[in-house]
Amino acid sequence: MTNFVYAKVGLSLRFNTIDVGGKGDFFSGSDDWVRLLVNLAYNNPDDNFYIIGASDFSDLKSSTINKLFPNNNVFDTIGKRVVNKYERPYAPIEYLNKNNINIDYGIITLGPVLHRTIPNLTRTKKGSVAKILDRGINFQAPVWHTLNEIGMDWVCLSDDPRTLKLSYDLHNLPTKILSQVEGEVSCVNITSYDNQTEIKTNIKVEYRNIEVSNCLDQKICEVDDSWKKRRKLISTALNEASYDEGVNTTYTTKLRNGHRPRYPILKEWLLNNFEDMNVYGSWSEDIIKSSKAFKGKINRHKLYPEMMNWKHSLCVPIDKGWATAKYLEYLKCGVSPFMHPEYDDQRNTKVQDFHRVNSTEELKDKIEMDDNTHIEEINKSIKNCLSDEYVSGQKINDDIYESLGLKRNIKNKLRDLWTPQAVGSLDGFMD
Repeated sequence: MTNFVYAKVGLSLRFNTIDVGGKGDFFSGSDDWVRLLVNLAYNNPDDNFYIIGASDFSDLKSSTINKLFPNNNVFDTIGKRVVNKYERPYAPIEYLNKNNINIDYGIITLGPVLHRTIPNLTRTKKGSVAKILDRGINFQAPVWHTLNEIGMDWVCLSDDPRTLKLSYDLHNLPTKILSQVEGEVSCVNITSYDNQTEIKTNIKVEYRNIEVSNCLDQKICEVDDSWKKRRKLISTALNEASYDEGVNTTYTTKLRNGHRPRYPILKEWLLNNFEDMNVYGSWSEDIIKSSKAFKGKINRHKLYPEMMNWKHSLCVPIDKGWATAKYLEYLKCGVSPFMHPEYDDQRNTKVQDFHRVNSTEELKDKIEMDDNTHIEEINKSIKNCLSDEYVSGQKINDDIYESLGLKRNIKNKLRDLWTPQAVGSLDGFMD
């Protein structure tokens, strides 16, 4: 038996809304990591998983817990969020000590983090005690403090380059970061709470197909001739790269978050070339008003049935080089996942070259090809990227355990928990 701590740092794990989505949300950045915990706990029944970050686990009905976690091996160390915020950072350690639980390893997924997060334990360069924002106390401090205090080996999972950073007061760094790109991340952090000398460290980032967490425990079907009757030739689900994007944003515009804009790509590749299309996602008001194509945000459980009425789409990365989960979302809904040249330019994914396009002309030429060719190519990608090895969690489980130096000889079982269902149209499903 192995005892793990688990958390989504920077956000809350939302178990109650995982299969229906939150009101008004496109989706939660923690949804996929709820799916991963459900999968890990089910397929590793002899191991225990202790949630050390924010979550609504304590609000779950017993029937839901029994459905998601039949092995009774997931535990919440914090409880409801009404815990006094000054006690909250230390709640996991108190729970573990009170119950005489020895933690072996950690599995932590990375979200938006602040530079300083743990109250009363770090100082500014001027020597004063650092002031911590409530967000840091609620969504980061319990995780970082637990990792610091126990000092166990842990693996970090990251699915967004905008959040690929660790906090200054985290001094127990991960053994490695499993992500959606190959690379390295530089960290600057204190040596310890008692010795606040700065240390600079480079941590290896490995591509390990973690975007598949979006498709765990779903039954994936190949497309057939009914695909030819889909209503939309092309549409997309895409959010702005930053809130300061507008209709005048160009390729050379410098966004406040430091990342390149998405609107110029969307406009050049799709809006300028396809009239009858929809764009779902979060965009500035002036962009939304610029075209009838923009439909605003939509919950995932409403979006996926709509995707099943599309034939094609275009994958645009969060940042250059990254493979998001979007190509898998499209594939599981039977949509051609054409890839912008900046998307997965390291060629880490198993999508075949047919779906990689280097220009708008190539995209249009391929879309004009006959339906039988598209059905064949979509099914090739489904076989390559969404086989049982992936959607059962076999590969991602094995990779996580291997990264921690653990041997795992388990054959994962594929459950049908989150498989999206098709509907005739989106009428009656819009927020």
